[in-house]
Amino acid sequence: MSAPAERQGTCRIVELPLADGEGPMPASAPWLALRRAGAACYAIGYAMLRATARWARDVYRFIAFPFSHCRGVYPDFRRAESAALPMTRIGFDHAGLAGQYRAELYLGLDNSEYPLLYYLERILTQHSTVLDFGGNIGVHYLRFRNYLVLDKVKWIVCDVPAITRVGRMTCADIPNIEFINDIDELGCAIDVFLASGSLQYVESHDSLLTRLVEPRTRPGHLLLDHLPLYDGQRFVTLQNGGRLLRYPQYVFNREDYLSSIANRGYELVDSWDCRNASCLIPFHRGKAVRAFSGLYFRVVEDRKTT
Repeated sequence: MSAPAERQGTCRIVELPLADGEGPMPASAPWLALRRAGAACYAIGYAMLRATARWARDVYRFIAFPFSHCRGVYPDFRRAESAALPMTRIGFDHAGLAGQYRAELYLGLDNSEYPLLYYLERILTQHSTVLDFGGNIGVHYLRFRNYLVLDKVKWIVCDVPAITRVGRMTCADIPNIEFINDIDELGCAIDVFLASGSLQYVESHDSLLTRLVEPRTRPGHLLLDHLPLYDGQRFVTLQNGGRLLRYPQYVFNREDYLSSIANRGYELVDSWDCRNASCLIPFHRGKAVRAFSGLYFRVVEDRKTT
């Protein structure tokens, strides 16, 4: 005679009632609930740890303010400048800085400059004129001539007076390069407007572009490199230039910037990331620019002739 089912040497699953309509609960359900609760606590703890680490990193960056880093979000240049310490110098027009550029002159190419080299090789002819806006002491010409034939290209560098003075000395033996301090000094039309890491430091940026595309100077090509573009509202921040130098600079809205160029009669040909340049502002994660941008615009022919 066989034993009753409940006395057999097998395990029975005890089913516990749940709320009305949910059916029975296996005996292992409490353990599953504990595991889920533990996982939830771990996730919350991990999120809190990450938030604390981000906060600590922002505190360090804000206080230390390392070289080339940015700090603060401001509506205009004046507010950004007022946030700098009294003993700091604002902007690039300083003889000591210009001398430093010459002493530390580096003629290798940055990664983001290869697109510039690629398009210049295809654009330039022996009779071309290039306006190198913010071209420092002639560094772009000195770099690119190792890869391009530039002997007969008219290369005009526009920069602040302290830097152009040193630039003229540095390039004194190069007859086809000249230095000016304002685009109003241009005496001819230009074929290529080159601006690498310079436009964001111009307080009168919008009026500069308007002056640039006047019929007298209107370039056929715009090569813009190292631009801080992102998807939020335009603002100004303050960059540490080292040795008590501070630079107010714009961070532009990407869509607005592209539209502003297109509305002046240009079409976007290409764009690229400059991953060696970024703008991460402490306590303003939503305004981060993790990689600057490079842009190549070409004039729309029917607009060029009007």
